[in-house]
Amino acid sequence: MPLHEQTSLWSDTTIKMLDGYSGTLQTSHTLTFDETEVTSNLLLLAVGGEGELAMNGEVCHIGASFACHVVKGASFTLTSRSDELYYIVITYKASSLTGVSHDLPSYRKHPLQISFIQSTMLQNEWVQTAEKIIAKWRRGEGLECFHANALLQGMIYELIMEYECGQGGEESDIVEIVASYIASHYRQDLELKDLAALAGCGVRQLQRRFKQEKQLGPMEYVIQLRMANASRMLHHTEASVGEIAERVGYSDTYYFSRAFKKVYGVPPLHYRLNKVSKTDADYATALLENRLASSYDSPQGPVICHMRGEYPVTESPRRIAVLDVQYADHLLALGLCPAGSVGSGSLSVHFPQYIRAGLQDTELLGTYEYPDLPAVEKLSPDLIVCTEVHEPYMERLSAIAPVLMFKRNESWQTILRLFGELTGKRAEAQRILADYHRRTALLSEELAPVLAGKSVALIRPLDSLVRVHSAAHRTGAVLYRDLGLPAPLFVADASDTAYHISVDRLPAVQASHYFLLSNEAMQGGISATEQRVRVMLNAGDRQHIHAVDAATWIGCYGPTGINGIVDQIEQALLVGEIGRTASERIEY
Repeated sequence: MPLHEQTSLWSDTTIKMLDGYSGTLQTSHTLTFDETEVTSNLLLLAVGGEGELAMNGEVCHIGASFACHVVKGASFTLTSRSDELYYIVITYKASSLTGVSHDLPSYRKHPLQISFIQSTMLQNEWVQTAEKIIAKWRRGEGLECFHANALLQGMIYELIMEYECGQGGEESDIVEIVASYIASHYRQDLELKDLAALAGCGVRQLQRRFKQEKQLGPMEYVIQLRMANASRMLHHTEASVGEIAERVGYSDTYYFSRAFKKVYGVPPLHYRLNKVSKTDADYATALLENRLASSYDSPQGPVICHMRGEYPVTESPRRIAVLDVQYADHLLALGLCPAGSVGSGSLSVHFPQYIRAGLQDTELLGTYEYPDLPAVEKLSPDLIVCTEVHEPYMERLSAIAPVLMFKRNESWQTILRLFGELTGKRAEAQRILADYHRRTALLSEELAPVLAGKSVALIRPLDSLVRVHSAAHRTGAVLYRDLGLPAPLFVADASDTAYHISVDRLPAVQASHYFLLSNEAMQGGISATEQRVRVMLNAGDRQHIHAVDAATWIGCYGPTGINGIVDQIEQALLVGEIGRTASERIEY
């Protein structure tokens, strides 16, 4: 094609983003689009796992990461074959500014009209750019959407350039063979001699060729992939350092931390907290205050990492005092009973109804906000578990017994695992979590067709404002992360636990179902703000309000409480929605 025609071909082409989202596929789960669903071109990026991509009748094994360009009218199915495959989908439309149809040579199609796969290791910047594109697009603001389109155009350019460079007709050389294998198996123990045997060459030849093309040796390349994926998980997940180490191929957390520091200059935990003050004193304090709960094994037994340091478990504690009801829930779920626990209430303090029967032999230790410290002293526990709220009492509590301090909003699943380590109930904790994941996965599948085209919001009326919660909120995580329910676009890009909006702006959320966290039980009646919210939402024909107790949905944060919340979600969205649908059919 003459140069001036090529110039016109591209200069008249415009890219317009249509949508974008991300998700995670667990083992054997699939992401499927048929011909009727691919109504525009799309980019599919996947990192952190391996699996199979079936596109237009052809099956391709994909490694630890890949990028795929899919044209309108194509079909594909992505199947995960690893523990966790993180994917990003961006749909877009390519059109001519002039409306003129370019005549392309018969021997070659325009790259934007071809479905193709780039199965080499994704540039880490691509993933970050894709996430930035989606975040800007979700904001729905003119300038941000303009920037999202500009970033997308640059990303498509880089993808096409890599695709074009690979169209010379030569087969992949030994470097690409080995690099592709490493990308799919970097979590495993890899040896240089085995990689050389795979490529059919000697060790020295492989090292020399790899160094020439990749600017680093094969084993350094393995470490690079491991660290790139570790940095992504540190940035985007709540997984502990030990869990991340295991996921990227290190059984020893200490060795992983040393390797990570060698690449990034700081240990993993410091990397995760890189926004806190870097002065020595402030940084040390902030590091502990922001420390996520975790554990690791030592020759003497498990070591629990918490906000105040580390607690080696030499023997399981027998008398545990908990200063947050959620911890009592955790212990009861493991078949144990705390020696003492705080309760709830103001005029009359009591244990929550949903776990009261299991706490008949448990001493009442005041409330979460105002623990009864003399009662704690009298109890003589051998371990105290509290949250950062109890920092003012630390000196007195530490004089009574060893203290574990966790963030109150720490993942309940993480805390349950740690309580399993602490009490010698590791297998029981794993079973509870497995049952929960199985239950939410099945319920998610049942809800998908019921909620097709609908979204679910979690809101709480306050004084003159409405709090709209996101997946970062611990109950919002149950809705959006565990059950995979569709969040309104209004909150899809929330980096905080919630947005605060006026009651008049509530229609902008545009949800089909609203779980309204009602303060009625705590306040002894419905507030004026909550009344306005109910009237406004009831005025819509296609909106459903599910009023739930705010204290229960926010405070019941253990296995029993969380499963109770899932029960209410199932009742409201599955049983209730099926009933409404049947009623509508009868009326019709």
